[in-house]
Amino acid sequence: MKQVIKKTKNSVIKNIVILSRRCNFPKRHFSQQAPSRFLIVSTTGIGDTLWGIPAIRALKESYPESYIGVLTNPLGFELLKQNPDVDELFIFKKGLGGILSLPFLVKALRKKYFEVAFIFHASDRIIWPICFFTGASEIIGICGQSKDLDFILTSAIDSQKDIHGIETRLKLVQNVGASTIDRAVSIQLTGKDREMAKRFLKNNNINEDSLLIGLHPGAQKPFKCWPSKNFIAVGNILADKFRCKIIVTGDASEKALAQGIASKIKGATSVAGRFSLRETAAIIEKMDIFITNDTGPMHIAFALKTPTIALFCPTDPKLCGPYNVESATVIAKPPLCDPCIGKKCYNPFCMEQITVEEVIAKAES
Repeated sequence: MKQVIKKTKNSVIKNIVILSRRCNFPKRHFSQQAPSRFLIVSTTGIGDTLWGIPAIRALKESYPESYIGVLTNPLGFELLKQNPDVDELFIFKKGLGGILSLPFLVKALRKKYFEVAFIFHASDRIIWPICFFTGASEIIGICGQSKDLDFILTSAIDSQKDIHGIETRLKLVQNVGASTIDRAVSIQLTGKDREMAKRFLKNNNINEDSLLIGLHPGAQKPFKCWPSKNFIAVGNILADKFRCKIIVTGDASEKALAQGIASKIKGATSVAGRFSLRETAAIIEKMDIFITNDTGPMHIAFALKTPTIALFCPTDPKLCGPYNVESATVIAKPPLCDPCIGKKCYNPFCMEQITVEEVIAKAES
């Protein structure tokens, strides 16, 4: 049934696009010389959004006078606020409210006369027709990663499964000759964000000179999660040995998990679900060590140069882990199942290959 629905949706979109092209609607925005108005599309997770920052930097370095807009989701909006290379952010929302606001979003995008649209990463089928109706003369994406809507792309790079997500995005912008030597991801926190983090530490009687260690036991998918009992053991050992303060992070959906772990670690505090994304980032920036599964806050820690111990299995850190991040240490184990069922796995026993002793040793070093 899912395949039937998918094919029906794609057929409707294809017919609309064909009819629109025949009617020359919308009119395409062509650059007279070099392109100068770029749209970046990245509407998925935290890591996916941050991986696009070097490519955005490449565009601005190569075309200093260009206008760069980014179509992203509410999380991406928080991550890219204050980014000096982004001129304007547009928010794509899911749900009924997002559907009802689509005409206004497309209208707002059309008014910017984008010449080139780059689809970095998207999971919603509607993104591709949105890019078509912006009027951009070039729509550049990754072959085979457009929900079978490659016909909308004017240029598609081959999908390479052996390179990091940062390099994939840089390859997309190379289509217009953009490049950079700076592969670093970054988040521009404000004084207000950092002041909140200071206030949180003060209210919890945590001296800013105290050794502060963060634990992030959650992840969007269960197969990436190190067992809770191991986070508890690591937290207690480090707290006893170094008299450090332990903070357990997480979003609202991970509140019970984080609180359950914090309650079993001496003097630990959970901040899960208590702060916004940027406020949580400001707290992570304060940490001396951040021990985390392969998940969004891990990438935030990389961007803020917080010393990080990242736990990987079965995902491959070469493809989605730290990239040119000197402050990060990876502990990775190979998957035990062949083939690995990935997102369908709800009992990630392969993560148990990572021992408490390994993590403690990395933290001590």
